[in-house]
Amino acid sequence: MRQVFRLIKIRYARDMENKGLRTFYDKVYTKGEWKHYTSLMFSGDKVPLAKDAVLKLVSWKGKEVLDAGCGTGEMPYLIAQKGAKRVVGIDYASSAIKEAEKNYHLPNLSFLCADLQKVKGTFDIIVSLGTIEHIDDPLTALRRLKKLLKPGGSLVVTCPNWTNPRGYVLMALRILFDAKITLADLHYLTPVEMEAWAKKLGMSLQWKTVEQEWGHGEKMIRDLARRLPNVVRDSKLLTDVRRVKEFVKWLEKHALPFERETRHGGAVGVYHFRLQ
Repeated sequence: MRQVFRLIKIRYARDMENKGLRTFYDKVYTKGEWKHYTSLMFSGDKVPLAKDAVLKLVSWKGKEVLDAGCGTGEMPYLIAQKGAKRVVGIDYASSAIKEAEKNYHLPNLSFLCADLQKVKGTFDIIVSLGTIEHIDDPLTALRRLKKLLKPGGSLVVTCPNWTNPRGYVLMALRILFDAKITLADLHYLTPVEMEAWAKKLGMSLQWKTVEQEWGHGEKMIRDLARRLPNVVRDSKLLTDVRRVKEFVKWLEKHALPFERETRHGGAVGVYHFRLQ
């Protein structure tokens, strides 16, 4: 499976583009996401858990669908296979669209390298996976996507979730010490923000989290063992990495046995906004 996870896809407006972000992700797509990001970010499943959750969330048959920030095109392709009438994948990164057009071909599937404003028409369902945490003003972006929905339409969004032990550890470092805990995130979102935005949008919201193992299981331990030494080094918090290893071992022994499958505990949030 090609490039199964991506962190950002779309520029919602020229005046909202984050400085240097487009260049950064063009390099990521050119290099290949799998080579750029650690394999810990991939579940190992045929379809990553977040994408699988989205595919099962709604009925796609006969629907017109927009993937806002489609990356290298896998998600629009999977949706098109589900019987959607028309699927459009849009991304501002030309390298991503080139990969998408090279690898995914169906009569009901098309790709567009452009800003969101170039999209014509309205859609039954819009998906935007792993994008809004990188946008300067996520609520404004959601409002723009809402305008492209048909009456009764659905907007499905995914992003990292921080209401879990992995999130508590990393957010403590970020808030207390201004540590750089991710490559390009501007916002660290949870269901709290999403529920507040749903009210402002005048939309109903259903949500769940996936990647529980990454949020508070063995996958979290592997992630923190790799990530924390870099975070504390780059933030100049301490020099003795043995303390980091000791802390990770403590988490493995004392935290994992007591964590359970909770609605909020996964590392990725899946949010389904609907027009009322």
